[in-house]
Amino acid sequence: MVFSSLWDTHRRFVDPARRQAMAKAYTPIIRSILIPGCAYYAFTTYRYFDSDFSVTMMMLAGLSAFTSLGYYFLRQHVLAGPDVTLRRLELSGLFFNLFIYLNVLSNLLVNFEQPKLVYFALTAVIFSTTGITLRVTLASVLLSLATLYMFASRLPDELFSQYVSIGIATTFASIGMTTLLRQVILRQIDARLLADELAAKARELADTDMLTGVPNRRAMFDRIDYLVQQRRPFWMGIIDLDGFKGINDVYGHLIGDRLLRAVVERAKAMDVEGVTFGRIGGDEFIAILPGSMTEDEVRQTGARSIESISVPYAVETLDLSVGASAGFAHFPSMGSSSAQLYEKADFALYKAKSQFRGQCIVFDTDEDQEMRQAIAIERELRESNLADELYLLYQPQYSPCMKRVVGFEALARWQNANLGLVRPDHFIRAAERAGHIRKVTDILFTKGLAEISSWPKDISLSFNLSGQDISNQAFIMSLLGKIMASGVSPKRLEFEITETAVMTDLETSKAVLETLRASGCKIALDDFGSGYSSFEYLDQLPLDKVKVDRSFVRKVAHSETSREIVAGLIGLCRKLDLRCVLEGVETESEMAILTPHAAGPHSRLSFRQTHVRRRGPQAGASSGGDPRQGCHGGRAFSLNK
Repeated sequence: MVFSSLWDTHRRFVDPARRQAMAKAYTPIIRSILIPGCAYYAFTTYRYFDSDFSVTMMMLAGLSAFTSLGYYFLRQHVLAGPDVTLRRLELSGLFFNLFIYLNVLSNLLVNFEQPKLVYFALTAVIFSTTGITLRVTLASVLLSLATLYMFASRLPDELFSQYVSIGIATTFASIGMTTLLRQVILRQIDARLLADELAAKARELADTDMLTGVPNRRAMFDRIDYLVQQRRPFWMGIIDLDGFKGINDVYGHLIGDRLLRAVVERAKAMDVEGVTFGRIGGDEFIAILPGSMTEDEVRQTGARSIESISVPYAVETLDLSVGASAGFAHFPSMGSSSAQLYEKADFALYKAKSQFRGQCIVFDTDEDQEMRQAIAIERELRESNLADELYLLYQPQYSPCMKRVVGFEALARWQNANLGLVRPDHFIRAAERAGHIRKVTDILFTKGLAEISSWPKDISLSFNLSGQDISNQAFIMSLLGKIMASGVSPKRLEFEITETAVMTDLETSKAVLETLRASGCKIALDDFGSGYSSFEYLDQLPLDKVKVDRSFVRKVAHSETSREIVAGLIGLCRKLDLRCVLEGVETESEMAILTPHAAGPHSRLSFRQTHVRRRGPQAGASSGGDPRQGCHGGRAFSLNK
């Protein structure tokens, strides 16, 4: 039983983790024993010097002094470091035991006294605690007891038998103490190792994204904070998937989760040296690239990653495609903290998604002022009373066929207490970035409904929706609820969307717009002719109106090409039974050139006036007459029955 326990103890020593833990457990024990050992042999040295002066006494004094100094050296130097290995500790224990043994042996050889033989039994007991490892302990104990046997064999048989009994008892006592001590220490070590293992697993779980298995937001930002603290240059990149939300909404979260895992596996398979890749949340990921990479290399790496991610995925029986956009910023040249770096990478990402979808954009330091302005706007969007500060201006739409204003387009405005009058493109873009756009839309739409309720029944209101608005079915249903509660006929309301708002997820946008149209509301495609200008939208979206971008209209007076393009678009809308609005008609010559296109009994052309009014027409007011009345002159253009 004892030998089985000893073998188990030896087996545990083979484990490297246990060996190191054993060293940490034993080091303070040995260092504490060395203190009284050093003091004892210093005292013994003094006693030898104080006795009869002889060569023998000087030799014993020298051995004691060397032992005392050796113990001091072991404690203060050999075993003083934080990472003492078991091998070093084992040799230190062997040194400790051998010098105790040599001091006892030398004393007996110089001045043999039979009662002093018991010292070998006492040293054997001491060795059972200071031997560290099993082999050193057994070797030290056996050496001490063998020496006891050698000296006792010269004594009379009766005394010899007594010392043999003492040796046998000491052997079992030493082995028992060795076993007991090591079992206690090993159990403590096992408990600590288990606790460390559980803590490591807890840290791993806390730092790992449970869905994809890559580092999560916490782990990535801990890494970023560490690099910032160490002042080590690096690139931070934020990657956002394009089109994932639609897939998630249409096919469900199970398919969406599998698609995310497939995206991560493909990104990991690229295995770019020095790159750490993690997931922030949703369909947004973060990458840390070596700071030694040039800006061009970062762009190339980002472009390759986007190209790889954009290859279709086979998920179950589906063939799914997503794109990606990325924004990068460099530490320390573009930001001195993780927060600044994230803001700039996020700003670059937003620029990529809004203007260069499917590309990798590196933050431009020339855009610092623009970003600071955007951050200030975002802060005011969070903290200001938007219900009081947001308001609408109304831009008339004039029908040349009916010779009157037929509707108004609602234009968002914001007069902030701290920033003053904020440009619409600035605060709308900031609201989209910060996730406040639906709040802004809700406030403005409520005010628009209140205004149109006081207008003549034959005047309509056009209201712009952002891409984030139409990507949220619940939000659109809340707008329809407001319409029903207001008592305003849905037929008097028109929702305008842009090509860029629907191109992210055409299927989801189409479903939402069909819901709006089914309720009786009209749908208009705004700024047609700018951006991508895909005729696919005319075919796939449930549209009632197309608004031709002003960039064509402004050239009609002096460009035959522009006149033909506008005429072709008007004819196309007429054949597709779509109303057509020409934006930006400002001069009499433009009006004269474009008005003939409104001729015919089924003309559906309108001009949108360029100047705006704070309020629309009041109930009971005539909707005919001069379209410029109350509009400060100038007009733009629409084609209605």
